Amino acid sequence: MRNILVIKTAATGDVVRTTTLLHCFREDSVWWITSRMNADILPKEQKCLKHVIAIEDFYTNNEIKDITFDLVLSLDDDKASIEIIKDLKYKKLTGAYRDKETDKITYTEDSAHWFDLSLISHFTKEEADRMKFEGKLSVQAHLFKMIGENFTSQEYLIYEGVKPNPGRKLIGIEARSGERWPTKRWNGYEEFAQRLKKEGYDVVFFEQRNSFKEYMEDIAKCGCVICGDTLGMHLALALKIPTIAIFTCTSADEIYDYSIMEKVVSPYLWDAFFKTTYVAKAVEAITQEMVWEAFKRIYKL
Repeated sequence: MRNILVIKTAATGDVVRTTTLLHCFREDSVWWITSRMNADILPKEQKCLKHVIAIEDFYTNNEIKDITFDLVLSLDDDKASIEIIKDLKYKKLTGAYRDKETDKITYTEDSAHWFDLSLISHFTKEEADRMKFEGKLSVQAHLFKMIGENFTSQEYLIYEGVKPNPGRKLIGIEARSGERWPTKRWNGYEEFAQRLKKEGYDVVFFEQRNSFKEYMEDIAKCGCVICGDTLGMHLALALKIPTIAIFTCTSADEIYDYSIMEKVVSPYLWDAFFKTTYVAKAVEAITQEMVWEAFKRIYKL
């Protein structure tokens, strides 16, 4: 049995899809460092996942410092996640780390196919963004490739306390998104909701909840979820709820559809690609009819 450490703290949607790696470690003892807020989203019934440690508590956790890990999988490039590596004992490191000679954050060769596309890329930002835009691998495929495995549609493995109980006529809309990428927010949700109601569907707009469990329960009731590239999208996929995802500034190809997702992609995606400023034309190019056609494909209308 190997000791495996996964360092993946944020964002929550990224933590959710990283759980697919647990399929590769069924016979191992997995430790996972995440942010305190994301600990509850991780599975509780996966026997291989032995320890979940909040990164905020790392320096007061003595147990982890006594372990020699066979593999440390370092998947975040922020300073807090990188700095803890120097206090770990391990045989192999894959992913991001701080180079002792240059004192710069870099990454291992076996993870270059992913981090070459990131903010710590060895390429210029424009080159990295172009490679990311043109890339065809899902994030899961990149993660599996790092550890020499093949991604073959392995499902998300998240908190097991919520089971899907979808009502076909109830459509959930996640109109919100984080502040970092304002172009993610499509401006047509309200109008689309009115069309759905005229067609005889009930519509619920998701709202802030006190816990991931409550948010998952909201999603689990829906026959279909319509959203952007958000946490709601990942949770809907994890709960096997058919999903329409609207892509206006992030990579559609990096999202694996599990054969239950329809993607609506802006024709101006490149113009807004990972830009932190609002790009109106990328949003406005997503028409009501584009989303309706995706809905008809989901519902086989």
